[in-house]
Amino acid sequence: MAKTRIRQKQSGKAQQKEHEVVLICNPQAGGRWRELAAILDSREARHVRRIVTDSVEDIGPAMASIGRGAHLICIYGGDGTIQRLLDRMLLDTHKVPPELAFIGGGTMNVTARWCGFTDSPGANFRRIVRAYRSGELLLKEVPLLRVTAGPEVHLGFTFGQGVPIRLLDAYESGTKSKLHALGTAAGWVSAMWTSFPRSFEAALSDMEAEVSVDGQALPYPRYGVIFCNVTGRLNRGVEPFVKQRTRDNFYYAAYAVGLREASLLLPLLARGIRPIDPKSLLKPISTWRQAVLSFRAEGMLPADPRYVNDLARVVDVRSNESLYTVDGELFHSQDLPLHVELGPRLRLAVSSTVGLHPTVRLAAEVGENVTGPLRR
Repeated sequence: MAKTRIRQKQSGKAQQKEHEVVLICNPQAGGRWRELAAILDSREARHVRRIVTDSVEDIGPAMASIGRGAHLICIYGGDGTIQRLLDRMLLDTHKVPPELAFIGGGTMNVTARWCGFTDSPGANFRRIVRAYRSGELLLKEVPLLRVTAGPEVHLGFTFGQGVPIRLLDAYESGTKSKLHALGTAAGWVSAMWTSFPRSFEAALSDMEAEVSVDGQALPYPRYGVIFCNVTGRLNRGVEPFVKQRTRDNFYYAAYAVGLREASLLLPLLARGIRPIDPKSLLKPISTWRQAVLSFRAEGMLPADPRYVNDLARVVDVRSNESLYTVDGELFHSQDLPLHVELGPRLRLAVSSTVGLHPTVRLAAEVGENVTGPLRR
């Protein structure tokens, strides 16, 4: 996971060095045509090889045609685009890809932001290309998860299954807009607390599952959600894992509680604070009281064992739930058991803030945003 810098050999032909960079664009990602046009018209993109696709299905042949001359591939698109690109780059072509840079541009840009590229896609692209040309581009080796369901295999940074994934499915099934997202979320919150509308009731039920971690079965029959992850971040501001992973394992969380209870404790869970075990107290307490005590007495009282949060090398899930996600892309297991393990490793372009404590990283990113325009 160590960061390294790209060191370029000096060449008399600047254009040759520029052609070592490839820009892959998915115009459908986020619908930001004006932003994409600004990238393609920028000075940094003038001698960069461009691959603009109408569909990610075309990525496999395009990647096969790149050859060994490409040293850095910049990807314009969100997490879903990146996931499908990884599947086609690594599973279809069976080639180790060059260094990758995620510049954002989609509806969801969790991975790009985790890499430290929080500006607009255009600003991110210019920053990365300039750093590459000057030999100052930072790289970080990051493993992928390999998720297998029978003959079907997918690669990505995050795997998820359970109630929140049904919410994602409901959002994806409609128009991707903020209004639709707010309406869907409002319906789920109402159904969770009032049982109305009843059309959401079945989707809020717990998932029946048998979960095994490194060959050891977890002692719970029902779960609200299961996550596996390699970056430590599920979404912006959501970093729920309590331990620091090593090279040979990944994060996982399996919450054997209902969504209503978990939602009350979400501010704690999102920060990697496990709720205290109510059974360790002398008398029963409410979930609200449990949340307050968990925040004040973190590490002083036993954690609620139902909130499983640890590291793993292998996670196996056999459930009544067919729907699952890899980096926001939805798939169906066809009732086959799911097997999650570490997959191939990538070398990703990152900013200098990656790996810092969230508070320190936020301060560093604010500093970069303030001084960035002066450097550009």
